[in-house]
Amino acid sequence: MRTSNDVATFAGRSGNQAATIDSRAFGSVEAMRPIQSFLSKRDFWHLQQLRRKCTAIEGGAFSLLSHLIRAKLQDAHILNPAEEAGNVATLGSRVTFSIRETAPLSRTLFDDGFAHDQEGIPLKTFLGVTLLGMKVGQTVPLLNASGTTEALELVAIPWQVEPK
Repeated sequence: MRTSNDVATFAGRSGNQAATIDSRAFGSVEAMRPIQSFLSKRDFWHLQQLRRKCTAIEGGAFSLLSHLIRAKLQDAHILNPAEEAGNVATLGSRVTFSIRETAPLSRTLFDDGFAHDQEGIPLKTFLGVTLLGMKVGQTVPLLNASGTTEALELVAIPWQVEPK
């Protein structure tokens, strides 16, 4: 059983805000489809695990995040190891991105592990799920916990992990 503090930490919102997510927000995910992404087998597996966790929690932003992950998995192109080049955001990649055409930020995508630069983006956020599998130059809608979207562009991948 998750507490409202767990919900707040996971969703990046206060417990009360996360609990008031309207079911109409699920329509936002469907409006975004198809969600074009390019996932390694490893990243696909991590998203499946995260979706199971979100589904088990039920309610608030978790339901919306689970719905987003399910749509992303259904629409994803699974990469062969030879295709895992430096232009696709994978777990462990250092990515440079821009939200709403603001100044680009560089962060590292990570799962449940430790982000070495302390400025990482956990996979268990809307931003992390959205960035995973994007190609450099791609602009997609970034879904927020409230069900609204804003433009997210992957500007560059300054550092990429080796394919496994």
